[in-house]
Amino acid sequence: MAQHATHDPAPTGEIPKPNTAWIWKTFWIISAITALEFVIAYIMPASTFRNSIFIILTIFKAFFIVAEFMHLKHETKGLIWTILIPMSLLIWLLVALITEGSYIGEAVQNLVS
Repeated sequence: MAQHATHDPAPTGEIPKPNTAWIWKTFWIISAITALEFVIAYIMPASTFRNSIFIILTIFKAFFIVAEFMHLKHETKGLIWTILIPMSLLIWLLVALITEGSYIGEAVQNLVS
């Protein structure tokens, strides 16, 4: 039986340093948005406008998480639009429901009073 030479060359060079800059960048962006939410929570009185700001900031945080950690920003444009268009329609639905709900709540309070 013939013998085969199995020569594995020894690895040369150093192990590359891990690239964690993008994780820290995302961390600081999400932290800044969260800090802004806390500031708004303590400064602004409760209202529909404040709730809308919270929803918008939460959507921005979700965007960064999905883009960076779920690698959506590296996908094709067709897949990105397939995800973003229904999401924008859901956002529109949330805004419409919050607006309508606050109107109905005020109308019921005025009716009872």
